[in-house]
Order: sequence, then C-alpha cells, then structure tokens
Amino acid sequence: MNFFYPKKLVLLLLFSQSLLQLGSKPIHLSNPEVQLTGWNARCLNHADLNGDGLEDLVYFNLDKSYLEILYRTQDHIVPKKIRPVLKNRWEPVLEDAKYVPERIFINGSVTDIAIGDLNSDSVSDIIIGSPVDGVRIFFRENNSSWSDGVKIESEKIRPYTKSLQVIDENGKSDLFVLTEPGLEQISFLSGKPQYPSSLYREGEKRAYGIELIDLNDDAILDWMYLVPGDEFSLKVRLGKKEGFGPELSFDVSLSSFPTLLKTSSKSKQKKFCSIDSLSKEAVIFAFSNDNESNSKASFEVISYDIFSTSNKASSWTMGDFNLDGIEELVAASPEKGQIFHIESEENGFSGIVKSSPSLKEITHLSAFHHSGKTKLLILSTEEQILGISDYTQEKGFSFPLMIEVEGSPLAAVTSVTGKGKDDKFSILCELDSEFLLKTYKWSAKNKFEATDEYQVEGLRRDPSDLFSCDLNGDKLQDLLILSGREAPVILLADKQDGWTSVAKDSVVRKSFLKGISKENISKFLDPDSRKERLLVAGEGFVRIIAWEEDELRVLQQFNSKDQAGELSSPIKIDWEGKGNHEIFAFHQDGYWERLHSEQLPANLKNRWESSFVVPLFVRMFQTAGGTKLVSLGKSGFQVISANNSQKLSMQVESSYLTSIPKIRHNGIECGDFNSDGVQDLVCLDGKKNLLEFVTFDKKTQNWKSSLHFEVFEKNLHYQGKKGGLFEPREGLVLDLNGDGLDDLAFLVHDRLLMYKQIESADK
Repeated sequence: MNFFYPKKLVLLLLFSQSLLQLGSKPIHLSNPEVQLTGWNARCLNHADLNGDGLEDLVYFNLDKSYLEILYRTQDHIVPKKIRPVLKNRWEPVLEDAKYVPERIFINGSVTDIAIGDLNSDSVSDIIIGSPVDGVRIFFRENNSSWSDGVKIESEKIRPYTKSLQVIDENGKSDLFVLTEPGLEQISFLSGKPQYPSSLYREGEKRAYGIELIDLNDDAILDWMYLVPGDEFSLKVRLGKKEGFGPELSFDVSLSSFPTLLKTSSKSKQKKFCSIDSLSKEAVIFAFSNDNESNSKASFEVISYDIFSTSNKASSWTMGDFNLDGIEELVAASPEKGQIFHIESEENGFSGIVKSSPSLKEITHLSAFHHSGKTKLLILSTEEQILGISDYTQEKGFSFPLMIEVEGSPLAAVTSVTGKGKDDKFSILCELDSEFLLKTYKWSAKNKFEATDEYQVEGLRRDPSDLFSCDLNGDKLQDLLILSGREAPVILLADKQDGWTSVAKDSVVRKSFLKGISKENISKFLDPDSRKERLLVAGEGFVRIIAWEEDELRVLQQFNSKDQAGELSSPIKIDWEGKGNHEIFAFHQDGYWERLHSEQLPANLKNRWESSFVVPLFVRMFQTAGGTKLVSLGKSGFQVISANNSQKLSMQVESSYLTSIPKIRHNGIECGDFNSDGVQDLVCLDGKKNLLEFVTFDKKTQNWKSSLHFEVFEKNLHYQGKKGGLFEPREGLVLDLNGDGLDDLAFLVHDRLLMYKQIESADK
C-alpha cells in the first residue's frame, strides 16, 4: 500500500492531541522513526528473521543493488548510527530508527520478495524474483549469516509484487510463483526443490497476485487473485486434492489487492477490504460456502485457462476417453507439440490439466471410436501427418500412430457410425493441384485403409475445414467442405463410402452460406424428422437450414436486437431445463445473446458481457446439474449455465466513500489502531498524498472518518527529486516493537517511516 511522509513533525503531535480525538476511541501514534533507504526502495516485507521475537524489515534498494535487511532492536536499545557528513544536505530528521542494518549484494533486479522457511529448520529464508533474473533463495545459516543465492528452475515470473508466496504446513514447504504460463508450485524437501514442479495454467497473463487461503472451509488452500480492468476483477480458483479448480468470477471491480481482515477466533468466515476501481469506495466483503448471493444471477460463468494466447487457432474436441459415461475436453496447443486433457466432474470440469506430447501445430482433433474405446484423431498440417492416439488413465494419450496419407493433408473429420460400431474418418488432401477426399476404416488386416477416393470439384481456394452432419436422415454422415470466401461444397454420403455432390445451383448455398467458417455453423437433431439441421450465424440473425426435397431451405430465422452486429457460434440449447430449446449466439461486441423469435422473450445481453472469451466454437455439455454451454476459445474455455452450481459466494458487507473533496482513494490497509478489538481502515490517495483513518462505529454500524491529513511537503530541497507518481508507494501494518499493537511502516521518497501505536490511557 502507498502511505505517507509528515508535512511537519510538529503537526503529528497536534494530531494526537486534537484531531485524533474525533472518534469514540482515539487513535494515538508516536513520532515517526526514520530510516534512510533510497529513492528506488521497493518490495517492502517483514518477518522475524533472527528469532528474537521482533519483526524485522526487508526491501530491495535498486539504486545500490542491495537487499537491505533491518533487524529490530528493543525500544530501550539505541543502535549506533553513521551520521551524514556531507554539507548543504537537507536532513530534517537524522536516522533514528531502532534497527541494525545488513546488506546482501544482488547482481540483478528484484520485483518481489517473499519470506518463509523452505528448508524446515524453523528459521525464515528470503526469496527474491524478477522476470530477468529469475527466482533465487537466500537460506538463513546458523541464525547469523545468509547463503549465496540459490537459483530456482521455474517459468518466467510476472513482473509484479505478490508474485511469490511460501506455504509451510505440516512440515512441508511449498514455493508458489506466479509465472507467465500460470501458477507454479515447487515443493521442497530439506531445502532442495523437488522437480517436476506443478503448473496451474493461467496463460493470458490476466492474473495479478497470489493469496492462498482456505475460503470455503474444506481444509484446502484456494487461490484468490485479481484481473485488473475486468468488470468482475475478483477471481478465485478453489483448491482440490490435486491442483486448483476452474476460475470463479465475482461481481466487484477492484483497484487494490484484497487485504485480509482479522476476525475473532470463533468466526470461520474470511473477510477482506479493498478499493472499488470505479467509485473509489473502500469495500468490505466476505466469502461464504453457499449460493444465496448468486441466486439472482442469470448466468454462471466458470473460466478455464489452458495455454498461452496465440495468433494461431487452437483445436478442441470432446469425447468420453476414460469411458466413465461423461465427455471430457481435449485441446491442442497452437504452437507446442502437446495436447491437453481436462477431465469431467459431476457438474463441470475438474480444472486439472494433464498434458501429453504430440504433433506440432495441430489443426484438427476429433474423437474416434474403435474396438470399444475412444481414441483421438489428430492432424497436423504443419508436419503433414495424420495420426491416432490411444488413451489410458495412467499414461494419458500416446504419441500418435501415424497413418500413411497420399498428398498434403488439409482437413480431417470423424464420421460417427453409432451402435457400437467402429467409426470412419475422412481426410481432404491436395495432390497435384487436385483435392481428394478419402474415407478410411479399420480393415481385416489390422490397419487403416482407404475405402473410397473422391475428387472434389468446384473449389477455387484451399479448403479450411470439414463439417459433418446427417442432412438427409439416412444415418450416414454427410459433409460440408468449407473454403474461405467461397460457397461450401455439399456432399451426401452413400452406404458404399462414396459421395454425391448436391445443391450446386442452390441460392441458399451461393448466397447465405457463402464464406461460412466453422465459427459460424453448428447442428442439432430435429426430433420429428430425425434429420440434423444446420444453424448458421450471419449479420444480425441466425437461420435454421435444412435439406428438404433435394433442396436447401431456410426453415426459420432468429433475429438479434442489433441487426448490424456479426454473430458467431450459434447453438440450440435447453437453457432453463424446461424442455424449451432456445437459440444462442455470440455477438461481436463480446456477449452471448438469446435470439428473439415469436415464442421467446428479449435477448440476454447482460451484466456478464465483459467476462466472456471469444469462442472458436461451442458445444453442449450434459451434467447432473443440467445442460451447460461450453465456449471454446484460443487459450481456454468457459462453462456457462443458467443454474448456479458455484459453491462459493461473495457478499459486500459494507463500504465507505470519503467526503473529503477531490480525494479518490487508491490504496488500503487494515489494523486495530485504537485497541477496540475492531479492524480500522487506512485509506490512501497516493496522487494527493493524503491519508485517512476510518473506524467502525458499533452503535451506528457505520464507517466514519477519524482522521485525515496531507502527508508531506512537496516543495522541499530534494535536489530536484520528486519521488514517484504515487507517494507513499508501499506500506505495511505490523507490530514494530513487540507490544502487541498494530503499527505502520511506509516507503516514501528516500525514507522508511515507522509510526508506533501508543496504547490509549483509558485502557
């Protein structure tokens, strides 16, 4: 948090005798202790580093490349100080803080500091990190010296504070590092890191901060973080026995990282304070293990990040690979030779991602049923390889068994036969400037063999994809060959694995279907005709297309409220579980819309609109909690449902908006500064350099301002230096001298200022 430098020291004494008396319980602070630091001191942290029962301070001095350690002494001990001897130097207060300094030279930069016992010797160690120099550990040795920095193998750390955290439980130490791909967990045994580490992906570089805490009272740590700029910036991933679950979003937009409020030992509820990014109110919120607060939400959105965002499209498919009767998700990294498997749970997906090596730059994935098992059909146009991977629970997906293909493969798709029979698959290849469609099935020779070869005509551009559906209801999978800005080629399948091109002169094909991509088309089974219908999204509407009487026909149109908006990813879904199937589509402005028809009410453009990923395509997912919409994007996916299955809720319990003119708070800390047993708020406007103490009035059950003041003179002789944009820039609430009272410590300009709480006389 950002905090203050006093305008004049005398003023603080006046505050303690007058302004501090405004509340029923006055706040008494001492004169400040002063420690010279440097204009670029950063990453302030604290712990008892030498085991004397007093909190010591640690920060990084960028100007001198030192890790500065300040060992606290008892109040009656005055450490020796080196007085400055330079003439004409402004020194309103010489160094008088009760600390013994120690320095460790750091060859490199530091963006975050964590403290914890990583070698289980009951003594705290210091961990530093930066994107340039990685993560290093300085182990405390013999309670008197520090080891050389031990480099830790990890992914590239994000360049923010709160990117490191140590968890020491039951004699087991873990270091958590927020890296570019996600949250990395490194376990330690006798001070040695154990590899491989665990990585919980959050690959869009959205997350800021690590707060590992049990929010739902299940004795497992959960991960709370912020996504700055998001309308629903507060995020939580609930901990599981293995890793973390999917991302949960909560209806607040915060500009400061949440600070935990101390509550009574009897209360299991976790409470936090933060600053609302829009109103600049101080907000107090709590988590509960119920659904009451979210019962009115029209949408529940659960987000899963799988891999880093890329300009290349990711590939997805769903299938029951572990044969438990529930489909799982499989994704292919757009750039790495990996596939990722996400298992299903009763009401969604586990959030635990398992990876397997595979082909590079996979462009097509599909589930493939063979010999009573579900395999994975994989195509890499980069490597020009088609293959099939087996799945086992123990080893995941095998490296693909390669299938010989003549020509350059462009697209592949599975033809589902059903009734326990082996599936077929078709592949479109380019050979000598011609496009060939080949169908493969398992032969008596125990290998895949082509059963038919069809020369595709009418394509002037390279095809982009294959889309399968049973258009004519004969239980055979027909094909649409999609090709950029051209109209698709439509092929009906026959029982001999051959194809017949149809609708060559269709107006629907040449006009409305011209230029469609896989993002614009889906299918559903019509219960009356037993034929599959096409859902095709366009500008301002979605149309149902059918093959009727040897012709393509538009059966129905669903209009968007925005007739100029481009729609994609259409889907028909029983949203409320009442047997009323509805049409949804994704609007180009970033929200899902329930489209209007004569039977349906208005659309569902709603309060979740800023939280949606842009889908590449969409699927339905049937769970015990009802039907859900699965939106599959570039780096992750979302599960969207009408019914709230979220087991964690958040409630804003109270708020405080300052009445001081032109003040907009941007930082907050909390502590009991008047010894009344209730946490007080310390709010800061770093641009205006103003500090405000806010106390809770038990009688009125409201927050009220107890004290505010401008914290330092701007026009002083700093030899041209003005400090940062926000000053004070960092702060801590801690017990400085071991008297059991909350005190304040702040970095401002080139000083560290410490204010001790003075116990009130009425106690």
